Amino acid sequence: MKSIKFMILSLAICSLAWAAPQNPILKAMEGELNRSIQNLVMEGQERPYFLSYRVTDQTYITVEASLGAVTQSNESRNRRLSVDLRVGSYELDNSGVKKQRWSYDEEEYKYKNMQVPIDDDTIGLKHQLWLATDYGYKKAVEDYAKKTKDIALNPKDEERPPDFSQEDPEVYIGDEAKISVDRAEWEERIKRYSALFAEYEDITISRVQFEARAKTAYFVSSEGSKIQDGDLLYSIEIEACTRAEDGMPLRDYRRFYSYDGIWDEERIKTEITEMAKGLITLKEAEACESYAGPVLIAAPASGAFVSAVLAPLLKASKKRWKDEEGLQNKVGERVILPSISVYDDPTINTYKGLTLVGYYRFDDQGVQARKVNLIERGVLYNFLMSRSPVKGFDKSNGHSRDGVKIGNLILESSTPQSFSQLKSRLITECKRQGKPYGLLVTSTRLPESRAGRSVIIHISGADDGGAGPVLGGLQPVEVYKVYTDGRQEPLRGVEVLAGSPLATLGKIIAVGNDPRAWSTSFGTGSIVAPSILLSELEIRKTSQGMRTLPILSPPVE
Repeated sequence: MKSIKFMILSLAICSLAWAAPQNPILKAMEGELNRSIQNLVMEGQERPYFLSYRVTDQTYITVEASLGAVTQSNESRNRRLSVDLRVGSYELDNSGVKKQRWSYDEEEYKYKNMQVPIDDDTIGLKHQLWLATDYGYKKAVEDYAKKTKDIALNPKDEERPPDFSQEDPEVYIGDEAKISVDRAEWEERIKRYSALFAEYEDITISRVQFEARAKTAYFVSSEGSKIQDGDLLYSIEIEACTRAEDGMPLRDYRRFYSYDGIWDEERIKTEITEMAKGLITLKEAEACESYAGPVLIAAPASGAFVSAVLAPLLKASKKRWKDEEGLQNKVGERVILPSISVYDDPTINTYKGLTLVGYYRFDDQGVQARKVNLIERGVLYNFLMSRSPVKGFDKSNGHSRDGVKIGNLILESSTPQSFSQLKSRLITECKRQGKPYGLLVTSTRLPESRAGRSVIIHISGADDGGAGPVLGGLQPVEVYKVYTDGRQEPLRGVEVLAGSPLATLGKIIAVGNDPRAWSTSFGTGSIVAPSILLSELEIRKTSQGMRTLPILSPPVE
C-alpha cells in the first residue's frame, strides 16, 4: 500500500477555543480535590498522600456508508472521570494488589471510568467527584491493608522499587478542542466512496467511515499539577470482505488519519479500488500451507511486525518483569541487529513527510511527553515508563496512557538497503537454506477491524493447521511466494505463529531504506519502520471459520 499525501480542501472545519482564565471544569476539580486532601480520613486510617482527577471530554462525529447508502450518521459526546487515589507513601502504597482471577467488581467497574455531566454544571460534576473519591479512598485503605499484610507474611530479600515516582508538577492551560463538520456534505462524499464497492459483486461486505474526534483533557493533582489540553483528529476507514471458493474468509481494513481533515479524494478512491481488486485476486490464489523460512515484510506492513513483536518488550511493567517476561535482564546487551536504533518521540506529529498519530503533550498521569532513546546500535538502554518504577528505572518518561503505550516509535538503520537489494537477499537466503521459495508480505490488516471482531468468527479446532499461538497483531493480507528463479505467486490465508519475541528479533538480517508509518490500534500511536527481512518466520493456514458462499447472487436494482 502506497503512502498517501492528503492535498484537497477539507469539508471538516475545526476550531480551537482558547480557555478562559477560570475554566469552570478545572475550578470544580481543583476545589473538590483540595477539600478531599484536607478532610478525607477514616478513624484509625491514613490520609491520602496523593490524589489526581482526570476528566476527558470527547466529541465524535461519525458518518458511515455501504454500497452508496448511509448506514450511520451521528454526533456523540461524553465526559469520563478517572481518579487516582493513593494511601501510604511513594515507597509503599495501595497499588498493585493481586485480584482473584476472573473476579468482577461491579462497583469498581462503575467508578473506574465514571461518566460525568457534559455541560458545565459544576454541582453535578462535584457530586460525581465526591462519590468516586469516597469509593477510591475506601478501596485504597482496604487494598493497602492487604498489601502490607502480604509483605509482612512473605518477606523477600531483594530490594523492591518504590510504588510511585515523584515527579515535578506541570501547569499548562491550553486549548479546548471544538469541532464543526458539515455532516451532510460528508454523507455525500462517503456515499460516493462506498458506492465504488458495488462494482465488485464478489465483495460481500464493505463499508467506508469518516470520523472526526475532538478531545479535551482536564487534569489536577495534589502535587500541584493543573493541565487543560485539547486535540483534534480525523480518520477515514475502509473495510471489505469476501470468501474464497473453499469458504476461507478474506478481508482487508485500512485507516487514514489527518490532523486537519484534508485528504486527496482521488487517492482514497484508488485505495478502495485496489482493495477490492486485491481481495478478488486473492480468491483465486493458492491457500497457504505450513512454512518456516525467510520472509520479507515490506513497509508499512513492517510496522505491524514491530508493533506485535518489539513494542511490547519496550514497555516497563512490574507484573511482566515479576513473571520474568520482558527484557529487564537485557539492559546493556544487544537485542537486535547492530545497525538498528529505536526511539519513541510523542512530541512530533510528522516524520519525513509522514503523518504520525502518537503526538501528545502530557500523559494520563500529568507527566510531560518526552523523547526516549530505547535501543542504540542494537543495544538496549531504556524503556517506556509510567510513574510505576521498576528495578533500575525510577522515573516516568511520560508514556502512561491507559497503561504504558508507545507514542511514535521509530526504527532506523545505519546501513539501510533498497527494496530490490532486500528481495535479492531473500532469494539468496532461500538458496542458502535449501528452500524453494521465500515469502513476501506486502500488506497487513489492522487487527481492530470490525470484521476481525465480529463479522467473521475465529474458530480453532482440529483443522487449524497445528497447535501454537498466533501473532495476532500481524495479520497479512497480500502475501507472495517468491521462488529462487524470481517468480512470484499470490498466497492466501496466512497466519503468523508467535515464537519467542527475542528470538524473532534475532532473525532480522537486514532492513530497508523505505520508512513508512503504521498506526497502532485505534490511532493511539504510530510506528515508523522500513521493510524488514527475517531469516525465518513460521506461518500456517488460517484457522478462522470456513463458511460456504452465499447460495444466491447479490441483489440488483
